[in-house]
Amino acid sequence: MQTYTTMTRSLLAMSDRLRCLGVTRVVMEATSDYWKPVFYLLEAAGFEVWLVNARDVKHLPGRPKTDKLDAVWLAKVAERQMLRPSFVPPPAIRLLRDLTRYRVDLVQARTAEKQGVEKLLEDAIKLGVVASDIFGVSGRAMMAAQIRGERSPKTLA
Repeated sequence: MQTYTTMTRSLLAMSDRLRCLGVTRVVMEATSDYWKPVFYLLEAAGFEVWLVNARDVKHLPGRPKTDKLDAVWLAKVAERQMLRPSFVPPPAIRLLRDLTRYRVDLVQARTAEKQGVEKLLEDAIKLGVVASDIFGVSGRAMMAAQIRGERSPKTLA
């Protein structure tokens, strides 16, 4: 497996080679998330990059079955305007989407952890009977006291 730096160097070399060959448009199939680094680098290098849906390409008759022939086929059908590129948002929108998705993931992870703590405390001492919000001021104070070693229910309450 290539390191990030090695992969970046390879992509930069590919970009330079394409420019030397006079290539202005690059057409590529969207496969999982593997297309992203190549797309972003070529886009940043000033190429017109078309991301096409693999399903659209497969529906065209006469499609070859090897990677080399597949690349030639993509070039031919794109040249004949038989494909249309998928919408890829501009970089600022992509960044915003990535940050939003990351925040959603963090909130879900936080919620799962809080639910785990709540279940543990409910099983151990029925904390929910004493505190309506175990992550509120009182609930956190009770948990801190338990961490310090306090075990008396009256003191905790």
